[in-house]
Amino acid sequence: MTPPVRVLVVDDHPLARRGVGSMLGEAFPQLELREAGSTAQAIVIATTFQPNLVVLDLRLPDPPGPAATCAALKERNRHGHIVILTAFAEMDLIRQCLAAGADGVLLKDTEPGELILRFRQLAAGTRVIDPRVAQTLAADMVSTLRGETDQIVLSPRERDVLELLADGCSNRQIAARLFIAETTVKGYVATLLGKLGVDSRLQAVVQAAKRGLV
Repeated sequence: MTPPVRVLVVDDHPLARRGVGSMLGEAFPQLELREAGSTAQAIVIATTFQPNLVVLDLRLPDPPGPAATCAALKERNRHGHIVILTAFAEMDLIRQCLAAGADGVLLKDTEPGELILRFRQLAAGTRVIDPRVAQTLAADMVSTLRGETDQIVLSPRERDVLELLADGCSNRQIAARLFIAETTVKGYVATLLGKLGVDSRLQAVVQAAKRGLV
């Protein structure tokens, strides 16, 4: 009898966990599934459950962050595989997670049939990275090899603010959407202007578009 595949799904949204669990049920007829809604819960479950595969959302609200979570999961379950499943190709965080031990990256807008295939590959030990993410990683590597050092590195929150700037949102609207203070938004905007080498919000959006940041 084929042994069951043990999978842990980590996402703070119950509906998202249910959707991923449904696809995993199709991927693995013999499935033992556990769910975690937080980083802390995931680490506790992984320690005892020893999953073959951890499906980890990139945007969990509790510390210590996705990269540190990957490292902690690997430390407690060295033979398990970790795949990042995210709606956003946040390259800074993705790079950190891969460096910390993640074995794959998949985007949530991937067709269900494709995700099912990738889950099977990951559980079997094959590294799988969405082609869109892989293309960006490859471009970064080429730039590094060529000595191109003018790349702009933005934090996840800076990217959030930049995207809302591109949508035409005011500081007050950005603060409301991100649940942060308006003065904090002003600080992020000032940082973005400095990193992009521009003097206005409009110029920031234009320059960001030229660099493929939005």
